Amino acid sequence: MSYVHFSFQSTKDWGATTKAEDFLKILVSSGDIFVPERYGRAEPLKSAFDPVNIQSCAVFWSKNHGIMLKRKNIVWWIIDWYYKEHNLFNALSGGFDEKYFRANSSVARIIQIFKRIYLWGEMAYGCIYHWSDFEKKNVFDKLTQVYTGKLVRSSGQDLRWYLPGLYWANFFGPVYVEFFGREKFLTVPAYHKEELPDGGFLLLTAPSPLDYGHPEVQALEEAIMDHLGRDAFFEKARPEKLCRVPRFTFEQASLGRPIEVVAYDPVAEVIPDPHRFIQEAPALAEALIRRLRGKLDYSPESLKQVDDLILKKSYRRPEPWTRGEEGRQLMRELTAYYGEVLCRHLQGEWVVLESSGGTLHPTVVFTIGGVKQVEYPFARVDKLWEERVRADGLAIHYMLLQSGEWSHLEQHLKGLR
Repeated sequence: MSYVHFSFQSTKDWGATTKAEDFLKILVSSGDIFVPERYGRAEPLKSAFDPVNIQSCAVFWSKNHGIMLKRKNIVWWIIDWYYKEHNLFNALSGGFDEKYFRANSSVARIIQIFKRIYLWGEMAYGCIYHWSDFEKKNVFDKLTQVYTGKLVRSSGQDLRWYLPGLYWANFFGPVYVEFFGREKFLTVPAYHKEELPDGGFLLLTAPSPLDYGHPEVQALEEAIMDHLGRDAFFEKARPEKLCRVPRFTFEQASLGRPIEVVAYDPVAEVIPDPHRFIQEAPALAEALIRRLRGKLDYSPESLKQVDDLILKKSYRRPEPWTRGEEGRQLMRELTAYYGEVLCRHLQGEWVVLESSGGTLHPTVVFTIGGVKQVEYPFARVDKLWEERVRADGLAIHYMLLQSGEWSHLEQHLKGLR
């Protein structure tokens, strides 16, 4: 079964139950397949949707920072909203069975409904596209590094860095009209263009989202990007391209305090006895060398190979400490090897210290430029494994430590705080 997907983003407030009710009323008033059957936060959806009494669904939306709504396998909606302090876009996404679009009346109806949804959400941007078109433009054949430094399978959807490309239906909010210039939209080539009530623009590239493969449609998409400015759009052929973006102002409701990011620290699961670990660290580092068949030699340069191993393994094995002793053993070996490189080249020594979260960590203490430094090897390995950003890798971090730049950066950040 193939699907036509949609993705819309906004910086406005979606958290109030009244806002939720307004969205649900759009679906109910549209009738037919747009009326959900069940709702919840994740599959399986346990709550039945009552189109006569939408209050309970709206309250669920408000309390759970969003909702998933579904009608069999025909259509689904996913809504996520955030507080102002998150500095993140609210997101509305989902999809329809492509069979629905085989009638011209259905296509026109979709456009009318999404114009209402666009205005409801005060969207910054939105698009509707066939999934196969998205795969062609935004999904890589293998893990690929993008502008942010992450190794990913797909990219282009984060408006903080770029627009995803041109698709069948493209909703540009006022922030983009100001960014590109209204004159650009008035003169842009398109199958259909329409100025929306809020000053935004809707651009269509074809009669239907099922026409994405036609050469004339693809040529029009390229012409639109050239006209508006290709330097604002993600391009699969240039994944590390730096793009121009508008200055976004997040206007959601305020939580009233800074967002506290409390990351789960699995060190106790992997290294329950840190004192014993630091005694075994040299042997554990040797075990990693054997695992990689002698390719490691404790040099700082060898940390690049360790980064490669982590990025490769982490793609298929998230949270390795939950995958049995084998996963925990690998994490111990990686931690030990990184720590041993620090000890050998920065004259460091292993000690056990308490982290800011109150857990005991095996750490390496050393001095650079007369300044005492403390590094938490397990935390560094875990961060790279979970977030998969090469810029946070062991090799780069070692270079910062060795040069003293990390110490300068920390002092700078303290001054800002």
